[in-house]
Amino acid sequence: MLAFITWRILESEPTEFLKAEVHWEIDEFLPIDQAVLADKIQSLIQDKYQLNLHEIKQILESEPWVGTAHVERLFWNSIQVNIESQDIAMRWENTNCKTKNKIDCMGYISSTGDLFIPKTIISSEAVLARSEADQTKIIELYTDYQDYQMLSGDMIITSFSRANIDQLTFEPNVKVILGYQQQEQRLERFIKAYSELKPSKKVKQITFDMRYPKGFTLSY
Repeated sequence: MLAFITWRILESEPTEFLKAEVHWEIDEFLPIDQAVLADKIQSLIQDKYQLNLHEIKQILESEPWVGTAHVERLFWNSIQVNIESQDIAMRWENTNCKTKNKIDCMGYISSTGDLFIPKTIISSEAVLARSEADQTKIIELYTDYQDYQMLSGDMIITSFSRANIDQLTFEPNVKVILGYQQQEQRLERFIKAYSELKPSKKVKQITFDMRYPKGFTLSY
């Protein structure tokens, strides 16, 4: 009798019988729905006897918003999936884009210096980075940003643009042109000059061009 019931289930819904059950634990900061991730792995969980956990992990981590996916088998017919969201260290804009509405023109940089460009863009107060879409250059940019911020102490960098030259913006709206060489030395000279000019109200909106051997120019 039991064999007959099993046969009837297999005959009526063979796919559902073979399909593996997925238990999800998702980072509360993940800005996309679980359904998006579930849809990505549907074709990989249709046969609970032939689950490839490594492939499921790879597919899930191909979603830009997923930082890490942990996949393990619970039982012979079910798996556990834990999702960690990407963290945002910097917002990113592509300097080669004339408009922000195109694909690959906006994204984020993680705390490991990795560029990720999701379809879903969310608001963020993170530092804005502008550069080419080159992963090697972006890692260098992120490392340099950390060095610049450390040198700047309490002065907060709000944006870092690297096209042909390095340019920083500090709170409240102080722009600093560092050029393409001796950036750290020029930044140190700026910090010293800014501390001396700080009492002036005009310093709140000003540009320091530090590309001079022993001085700088100001523009308001």
